[in-house]
Amino acid sequence: MKKKRAYQLCTRCLMDTSDPEILFDTLGVCNHCTDFFESRIQVLNIEAKDSFDSLKLQELIGKIKNKAKNAKYDCVIGLSGGVDSSYTAYLAVKHGLRVLGVHLDNGWNSSVAVKNIRNITKNLGIDYVTYIPPWNEFREVQLAFLEASVPEAETPTDIAILKALYSYAAKEKVPFVISGGNISGEGILPVSWHYNARDSKYSYSILKKTSHSKKLYRSIRYSLLDEFYNLMIRKIKTYYFLNYLSYEKNHARKFLVNELGWEDYNVKHGESRYTKFIQTYYMYVKHGIDYRRATLSSELCLGIISRENALMILSDLPYNPEEIDREYIYISKKLGITRERLKDIVNMPPKWYSDYDNNMRILGFIYDTYRRLHKKKKVANF
Repeated sequence: MKKKRAYQLCTRCLMDTSDPEILFDTLGVCNHCTDFFESRIQVLNIEAKDSFDSLKLQELIGKIKNKAKNAKYDCVIGLSGGVDSSYTAYLAVKHGLRVLGVHLDNGWNSSVAVKNIRNITKNLGIDYVTYIPPWNEFREVQLAFLEASVPEAETPTDIAILKALYSYAAKEKVPFVISGGNISGEGILPVSWHYNARDSKYSYSILKKTSHSKKLYRSIRYSLLDEFYNLMIRKIKTYYFLNYLSYEKNHARKFLVNELGWEDYNVKHGESRYTKFIQTYYMYVKHGIDYRRATLSSELCLGIISRENALMILSDLPYNPEEIDREYIYISKKLGITRERLKDIVNMPPKWYSDYDNNMRILGFIYDTYRRLHKKKKVANF
C-alpha cells in the first residue's frame, strides 16, 4: 500500500497533493506552475487582445485558406456546445473560414448542449455532422473505466472525439482540425488526473482487468498509430486558435450569450451530464480531486484571477448535494446498472493510471523525438 503524503498546497498556484506525483521545490512552488512559466506560457500570445491583433493567427489563417482551397471546407472543429469550442467556431467564421462542425453524441448531452449547438451552427451559418458511436459498446467501455476506479473515467469520450474529428477530416479531405483546447484554462493538468487517452495499451489493460472484451473498444479506438498516420500520411494538422490571443473564458461566455444565443451551464463541462458527474463529484469523493484547481491555477498564473478569489471559489463544494441522488438514478439507469452498484463503484478505493499496464515511457520517447526533429516546444503532458 502506498504511503499517503502529508497535505501540501503550492505557494504559487493552487495545485496540491491531490496529485500524487506533484513535486515541490524548497520554496513550496510545484512543478506544474514552474513548467507553466518555463514552457507553456511561451506559446501564448497574451498581448493580442483581439484575434485581428495576432499576426501569427493571421498568418495561420492565410495558410489554412491557401492549402484548403480545393476542399469543400477549410477546417474541422469539434462542437460540444461548451464555451471554448463555440468561441473557436466563431473565430474561424469571423476570419472567413469554411467550417465543418463535428459533434460527438455519446448519449449524455444535456438539453442545453443540444440547444447551444443548434444556435451556434445556425447563427454562424456552418454545416455540422454528428458522430454517434455504438451505444451498447460505448456504454460498456465507460463502465469498464468506472470499475477501474481511475480519475480519467471519461477517457472513452476523449478517444471517441478524436476518432470523430479525424474520421470526418479524412472523409472530407480537410487538412486542418481546429481545437478549442487552450493553455489559458488547461495549461495545468496533472498526468495522474488525466492520463494519455491515446495509450491503447492502458485502455486494453483496463478492459481486461475489469472483465470487459477488448472488442468493445474497436468502434472508438484512436491510438498513437492513428494519430501519426493522420499527421504524417494524410497531413492533417491540428491548431489551437485560442492560444493565439489573450483568451479569457468569462469574456467569451458573455459574448456568446449576448451575440449568438448561447446558454450558460454555470459549471465546466456542463454540456454533458456524465462529464459533470465525473469531474465535479466522482473524482472529488473518490480521489480527493477538485478539478477546478487545474483551471483556476492556469488562470492564476496568467493573472486572470486573484489567489484570494480562487480560494474562495474552492471553499464551496464543486457539486450540488441536492442533485446527486437524481444523477445517481439517471446515470446508473443509462449505464444499465443499479444505483447501489454505481455507489459501490464510487466508494471503491481509488486507483491511478500507474496501477494498469501502459506505454507511458515509449510514447513519451516518441513524442519527444518528434518534437525535437520538428523543433516544437512541449506544451502538453505527453
